[in-house]
Amino acid sequence: MKKNIAQKFSIILSILIVILIVLSFVHESFWIKQMLKKPRYTVAEATTDRHQKNNNGVGTDYKYRVKDKIYFATTNCSYQKGDQFLIIFDSLKPKNAKVLGIYSIENYLIDLKIPVNGWKYEDVPFKIDSNTIKKYVQDGNIEPFEYDQE
Repeated sequence: MKKNIAQKFSIILSILIVILIVLSFVHESFWIKQMLKKPRYTVAEATTDRHQKNNNGVGTDYKYRVKDKIYFATTNCSYQKGDQFLIIFDSLKPKNAKVLGIYSIENYLIDLKIPVNGWKYEDVPFKIDSNTIKKYVQDGNIEPFEYDQE
C-alpha cells in the first residue's frame, strides 16, 4: 500500500514539475511578445562584476531607470561593474527587460541624453535594427532572475 502511494506521489510530482516548466516557457514567451508590441530602449549600468548567481550559472547584476523608478535585474551577459549597455523594456511593464548584448554603445555614451521614459525605436540615437532585436530577444537570450526595488 505504501509503495503504491509513493509511486503515485512521484508520478504526480513529475507531472506537476513538467506543467510548471511548460507554464514558465509560456509566460516568458507571452511577456516577450507584449514587450515587443510597445518597446522602449534605455541604457543600463552593471552594478557588479560577473559572478556566480545561485545555481543558475554566472551573471552580472544591473540597474536601469524608467521615470522615477530604478529597476534591478541580472543578465547572463558578461560585464564589469560600471559598464553601460543598451536594454529593451516593455513600456507598459518596465520591469520586463532584456539586455541587448548585440549592441556596443561605448562610443555613444558621451553627452548621451536618455529620456526618462526611454527611447522609442525611431528615437534611439544610434543605429539598431528591429528585426535583429526581435530575433535576439525571441531566441532565448534570457535574463533568469529579475526583481525591482523602490
